Amino acid sequence: MKFQLISLDSKFHSVPTKHSLNYQLLALTLAVLYGSFLASLPLDIFKDRNNYLIYAEHSADIFERYQLAGPLVILANEPLWLLANIGLAKLFPPDLVLQTLIFIPATIVAWFILRYDHQQFTWLLLFLLLPQVIKNHIIHLRQGFAIAVFLSGWFSENRIIRWLLLSTTPFIHSSFFFVLFLLTLVRMLLSLRLAADLHILLVVCVAIILGGSDYWLADLFGARQATLYTFEAELSGLGFAFWSLIFIVMLFQGRQFLRLYAFEVSTIIFFLGTYFFSPVTGRIFESTLLLVLLSGLQLISWRYLVFIGLLVFYTLLQWLMRLDLPNFGWGL
Repeated sequence: MKFQLISLDSKFHSVPTKHSLNYQLLALTLAVLYGSFLASLPLDIFKDRNNYLIYAEHSADIFERYQLAGPLVILANEPLWLLANIGLAKLFPPDLVLQTLIFIPATIVAWFILRYDHQQFTWLLLFLLLPQVIKNHIIHLRQGFAIAVFLSGWFSENRIIRWLLLSTTPFIHSSFFFVLFLLTLVRMLLSLRLAADLHILLVVCVAIILGGSDYWLADLFGARQATLYTFEAELSGLGFAFWSLIFIVMLFQGRQFLRLYAFEVSTIIFFLGTYFFSPVTGRIFESTLLLVLLSGLQLISWRYLVFIGLLVFYTLLQWLMRLDLPNFGWGL
């Protein structure tokens, strides 16, 4: 079942068709189980959990320190993430704050994905088990929170609520500054009705410019990422090869697909264009990854089969590569 397409003037993506009550209950149950399982995992065996516990206990102090440095520094350092921790800390102890920040975003993400199309149920489950997706609720909790808010806005039927939610995401996780910039750029290019090849070329140029200046921008605005990331990214080339193939498959789908899913395709272009010289390109792409995967389900004929085949192979390969690592590569 394909999705109803909405005019770009009112909504820039497809929305799920209506499902039966039984399916919605199934999706909700599985979403809650997904969030509950991830929240129930031990708090002290994964990377960065100590840092998140510090946020849960001392976000008020961290917020005050940024506040003294000026409003730009506050805005560049994910203030809504800090405020969420501050609010929850008034209700719960640090460990429960952390579990709440795992459970709620993971459940929301799973709910929006599973209700997308009941005929694609198997592949939607696979999306949730992809390492790049599940790790946002294991070690990259701030990003998982932001993705949940982003999807809530993306699928909202109310234009004001949609843009309000989307606009808050950079203040939860800074990768969404790039995401919203790219979304705005794509909408502008679509309004100009440029040819697909020119559109791709312009996005590549923007990717190269932004990808080479992300560290400089973080340092300029006093963002914490300026001291966390270096340009010595560990690159295996596997992600580049896989998404290059997916991009080629989407190109073969034709102009209508490229226009309807211009944003999703552009995020792949941005990822490929910055892959070898930006240490944060993967984190930016992961913020839009689920939308890219959902757009792949709209491919038809042999292109759909190739997409599914590549995705299954890529997912299995990644999990096999993680089997011998402590807690699948996310452990201390």
